[in-house]
Amino acid sequence: MPADHQREAERGEAPVLPVEIGEAGEEAEAQSGARDGIGVDPQPDRRWKQPSGDWMDEEPVGQWFDFDRACRLHGSVTLRTTFPAGKPERRRLRTAAMGFIALLMAGESLPGEQPSGLGQVGGISLLERQVRMALKAGAKAVWLVAPALPSDLAARLSDDPRLWRVPTAEALGERLAGETRSVLHLAPGLLIDERLVSHLVTDRAAPALLAFGGAAPAGAERLDSETHWAGAALLPAALVAEVAADLGDWELSGTLVRAAVEAGAGRLIVEEIPTYAPARRRDAPMIWARPQDEAGRAKATESLIAAAQKGCLDWPARFIHPPVENALVRLLMNTPVSPNMVTLFTGVLGFAAIWLFAVGQPMWALALVLIVGPLDGVDGKLARVRHQFSRWGDLEHVLDKVLEYGWFLALAVWLSKSHGLAAWLAAGGIIIFALAEAASGEFFRRFSGRQLDDWGPFERRFRLIGGRRNTFFWTLLPFGLAGAWWPGFLMILAYAAITFAVTQWRFCHAIGAYGRSVSEEVRRNFAGTAYDFLPKADPEAS
Repeated sequence: MPADHQREAERGEAPVLPVEIGEAGEEAEAQSGARDGIGVDPQPDRRWKQPSGDWMDEEPVGQWFDFDRACRLHGSVTLRTTFPAGKPERRRLRTAAMGFIALLMAGESLPGEQPSGLGQVGGISLLERQVRMALKAGAKAVWLVAPALPSDLAARLSDDPRLWRVPTAEALGERLAGETRSVLHLAPGLLIDERLVSHLVTDRAAPALLAFGGAAPAGAERLDSETHWAGAALLPAALVAEVAADLGDWELSGTLVRAAVEAGAGRLIVEEIPTYAPARRRDAPMIWARPQDEAGRAKATESLIAAAQKGCLDWPARFIHPPVENALVRLLMNTPVSPNMVTLFTGVLGFAAIWLFAVGQPMWALALVLIVGPLDGVDGKLARVRHQFSRWGDLEHVLDKVLEYGWFLALAVWLSKSHGLAAWLAAGGIIIFALAEAASGEFFRRFSGRQLDDWGPFERRFRLIGGRRNTFFWTLLPFGLAGAWWPGFLMILAYAAITFAVTQWRFCHAIGAYGRSVSEEVRRNFAGTAYDFLPKADPEAS
């Protein structure tokens, strides 16, 4: 192996790849008709029927590994080796880094029916959702056990070099021989909350099963008299390889679970996992379903849309925006439109509003600003519903600030023609107060892991009416309709100042409360430095 590729493998960057080396590998590649990592189904008459009644040919994701293509992907040179007497060997490239790999499957089905894993929920198939979820949870590679896949799904999945398909359980057993990492297995056709998967792979050592300790939803398999399997398992690779190699006619997923139970697998109880979702600033019920028909998948999609709603918002985002956001998500989730595309479109409207404010068309600009409000929530909801995240997603928050402050500056450009320097001072004050409030909130989030807006009942209630982008411009609307733009601008300045003052007070209160809760030294300091006119606190009190 070339030195640069070896270094990638040691860092955990090289994927787990099945490699056919030598003449046998070339012969197998020719027989399978592999091309660019995509192989032709050896049984081309295998087809499944879509809900529409049309038949779709199946085409598998790379049954045979294209070594030349992998070398191009990883910046290495082509290497082929022929062993003495023409006897080839099969080798595997492995990562040296610790981690886990994921094992997924589309599920079994009767002839002419669609496997449960290929049913669509939230705009993508359940299988594709599981792939995205496993990779986001930290899987180094995803092994997909499937004899074949619909051609469009195979094409999308084949673009990711971390995904590899094996046609049978027996082939999976061969691929896992000697593997030392744990294997995350998700049941076919399962819609599961990403928080459950995250807790399983971070809190438990293999073997471990995710389980319902109380009443279980439909589709959960019973483990014993008290628990049901919740469709996720973390298993030793050796156990998976042994079961897969000797599977015979048994179903793989269920057999793996039985083997894990016999091996004394630990249980991670779903009901014991906290439901607070920091990114959504609220307690959000765990999503779990195994939909078997169109009605079940439609219900699951609605659950995803409801779960994507953030809590602790200002009043326009809480009461006005959600119906518009949800309708747009339902419209876009089955289209090629990505969350980043929505963000870009929203940005274009926002910059158009900046230009309209600056050239003296404030009502048209304000109309665009109020349209941007609900659009700003669509990209995040669409990303959560389709589980489609990108490394650039966090830049949306930067764009939000650029637009907000750009609107204030553009208003100052226009208002300065009639009010001179005062317009610039007002805009500067609004931006400074807003920046300071945002900075303290971000520091508290990084410091405590919680949003300051969601720290307590007071913070949640104040967030509803506090000065933010939405509330600022909805406050400006009645002034604009009356033609009183300058008084409205000054109102925003006062609104920003009051919000900053209240937020700083609550910031200091929350920092103190958090510090006392996690540090004995901080608790003693607060008790020992209290002013004489304040009530004395017991430093030993919790």
